[in-house]
Amino acid sequence: SLAQINSHASCIMAGVGIRPVAWPTSLKASLLSDTLNFIGHTAEDVGFDIAPPQRAAKALWKAAKKRALVVHVKAKNERQSQTRRSSTASDNLWTGSDGGAFVDPEGRELTLRGVNLAGTCKYPASPPECTGSHLEEGFFEHAASVSFVDRPFPPEQADLHFTRLRAYGCNVVRLLVTWEALEHEGPGTYDEDYIAYVQAVVEAASKHGIRVYVDPHQDVYSRFSGGSGAPAWTFAAAGLDVTHFVKTGAALVHATYPDAAANKANFPRMAWATNLHKLACGTMFTLFWGGATFAPKTLVEGENIQHYLQRHYITAMGKLARALRHCPNVVGFGTMNEPMPGYIGITNLDRLTSPLQNHLMPTPFVSMALGSGHTMAVPLYNTSLYCLVTGKPKKWVTLNTEGESAWLPGRSCIWKEHGVWGVDDAGNPALLQPDYFAEGSMARLYAEFAPRYMEEVRRKGHPKWMCFVEMPPLDLGLPGADLDSFPKIDPAALAGCVHAPHWYDQITLFFGTFYKRFSLDARTGKVAIGARAVLKLQVEQIAELTALSKTHMGGVPTLIGEFGIPFDLNKRQLYNRGISKNCEAALARSITALEANAASYTLWCYAPEHAPELGDVWNREDLSIYSETHKAEISDLADPARVYAGGRALRAFVRPYTTAVSGNLVGAYFDGDSKTYELRFNHTDCAAPTLLFIPVAVQYPHGYDVRLSDGSYTVQAKPPEEGGYHVLSYAHDPAADGVHVLQLTRKGAKYKGGPIRLPVAVPSPQPESSL
Repeated sequence: SLAQINSHASCIMAGVGIRPVAWPTSLKASLLSDTLNFIGHTAEDVGFDIAPPQRAAKALWKAAKKRALVVHVKAKNERQSQTRRSSTASDNLWTGSDGGAFVDPEGRELTLRGVNLAGTCKYPASPPECTGSHLEEGFFEHAASVSFVDRPFPPEQADLHFTRLRAYGCNVVRLLVTWEALEHEGPGTYDEDYIAYVQAVVEAASKHGIRVYVDPHQDVYSRFSGGSGAPAWTFAAAGLDVTHFVKTGAALVHATYPDAAANKANFPRMAWATNLHKLACGTMFTLFWGGATFAPKTLVEGENIQHYLQRHYITAMGKLARALRHCPNVVGFGTMNEPMPGYIGITNLDRLTSPLQNHLMPTPFVSMALGSGHTMAVPLYNTSLYCLVTGKPKKWVTLNTEGESAWLPGRSCIWKEHGVWGVDDAGNPALLQPDYFAEGSMARLYAEFAPRYMEEVRRKGHPKWMCFVEMPPLDLGLPGADLDSFPKIDPAALAGCVHAPHWYDQITLFFGTFYKRFSLDARTGKVAIGARAVLKLQVEQIAELTALSKTHMGGVPTLIGEFGIPFDLNKRQLYNRGISKNCEAALARSITALEANAASYTLWCYAPEHAPELGDVWNREDLSIYSETHKAEISDLADPARVYAGGRALRAFVRPYTTAVSGNLVGAYFDGDSKTYELRFNHTDCAAPTLLFIPVAVQYPHGYDVRLSDGSYTVQAKPPEEGGYHVLSYAHDPAADGVHVLQLTRKGAKYKGGPIRLPVAVPSPQPESSL
């Protein structure tokens, strides 16, 4: 009861020296629960239900001393605790997985669509001089004192953004958090304000019916190695000096790139990804995944650095999981965004290791030598056709002419210490073991890490949370990170998995130009000529990715965690000339390829602070579906509350789709030209209706017609302040034979009969059903 909560919480506060002031009951209840969970007892264990307050407090502290604050309970109590925690998940929001599909409690197959929230979470919200990857002042000085509170947006803006996303048709968000945001101050010191903030954002999403899966995000390991993710102190643990990465070529960092703050265009497009095998990122990921194998001499306080880094990472994510354990809309955690293997799997350290070459590209060996003070020549590439076709650099650049070291005073190169390289009699760097990392298996190391990670996340959070399994981008052909080396995930060792790969239209992303009739597969070298051939190539790429869920993971569901297009396409014509047709065409093609594979997905990305001159305010990327300054694409007549204002390429992204199908999906497709949507499915014994999201303002401002093969439908219309979208509920006739068909068209459009023609052939060996 409320009286018991107040009384017991006051006893606990008094026991630890806190004056029992008039705190809110909810806060006292949280304190009470946290204290009990920390000690490892349930309320029944200490007699809270029957004992008066004073006796309860004494029992609590006596038990704490007896067990020395070690969290350990008997199996019976653990089962009881798990049962209680499971019951906190709301039935109408909880999503489980069954075979190769997401299902809800009614047994309907679900399609999850949403966005990555948000690109702005990669960098701090304060102090002001750190609020963007391009800012250099205070970049190093504030490494331990930054705050990510208000990333992705201030709490008071949550309803505004989630209303907009719900109107876009989003029923899930991939919520970005970083290790740095949780533990930036130092090892074992956590930002409790940030953890409470994330909880508030998740709770706000729940009010709008939006599920959340938490993405522990990183790009090329850390902000200090050119991306995002890990805190600065992890470099120091390895002996690296983050302030010396520029002159030594150890990392290409936007903040320290000449004139980047004054002119965003000076930073090379997509060059941040070239940090993968430069010294900083390559070393740290090798240590994180394989330090015990490849750097056994590298210890931190007597512990191998691999175990040290992984322990801190897992503990930090466990702290966040604990805060979210009662949030009913959290469906799971990712293990790590695009976990890169570092040098693991490279067969020759003196060769370039990426098929996409851009800006300065030292080999891993040259990068090691540069980091130890040697002056070396490095090839410089750009995104020209010359460099792409010939594979030759634009020119060569000499780096580290001043003999700087990337290592802290008193520390030296880890790989030199382990005999990977050395110096010859003339004092020149010499590669001694070019295949030192060749036998390493990222797949094996990940398969060992993921179960331990999820065990902690589920123990601290919710036992039914799904594990969103990611590997490095499989479409780039990186050593140790390709289709052939994808790990075999044993469902017995890691239950409740979701296959969550990433897929991008590589040519459009890398070159910043939309080619309607040309594409190239960077992994295989396959060329596609013609619009239909390009779409077919993309459909096949996604099909190849999704097939891994069956061949390597036991048939689990797939959600494409990232895809997207740059909005500064074709020499920034959206900004310079107001032309958006190429952005819409590029995004529509990607989504059509995903729909052909019946894929769930989260778009990269939604950046609330997007600005034309800075894009997503991270490494010159410009992929946000939203920009406050963008001219409204939907008329005030169709969108009187201006919910869609700021949205970009909305007619490509915001489209009708089936959110829940009462049976097994046969196929679904939206034709953006004719505004025709068609759904086909076979029914099961599920009695719940099929649900369809219809963005009226975006696609059907003048109304729509519905045609059914059987059964009936009803429509729920949302008010204008929620975007005015409709939710159609289709009750099929269970006695009807064959495939159930629902077709949506513009109001008054003539129906010619038969299924609409798909843009490419997709498997659909099902009997036809006439409308």
